Amino acid sequence: MTLEEIERLAAACAAAGIGEIELAQAGFSLRLRMGPVAGETPVVEAPKVEAVFKGVRAPGVGVFRLDHPTTGRPVAEPGRNVRKGETVGVLQVGPCLKAVVAPADGVLGAALAEDGAVVGYGTPLYALL
Repeated sequence: MTLEEIERLAAACAAAGIGEIELAQAGFSLRLRMGPVAGETPVVEAPKVEAVFKGVRAPGVGVFRLDHPTTGRPVAEPGRNVRKGETVGVLQVGPCLKAVVAPADGVLGAALAEDGAVVGYGTPLYALL
């Protein structure tokens, strides 16, 4: 690896916010630790705040059903008060049905996934107000 390649790698890492990188090949290894340049004041970033979804999530992978497959009736109506553990939807995995339950007491918001949508584990299904 040439000095120019190392400089480009260090610049790319610094631009991406990577603090340390290590490369190893047969007969060659390189470890770069990015830090403030002497005389520079280090930049202090504000802490990152992530939004936390407080609602009903898919308990697994499957097809989300708003209406129960055997009755054809809605499992739960948006705007209704629900209790923790109450069934608010159904996840269909082949011939098996798994209840989608409210994680807490609240008012069930509108469905965030369409009936028949294939969803993954943790997919938001309803807001819980």
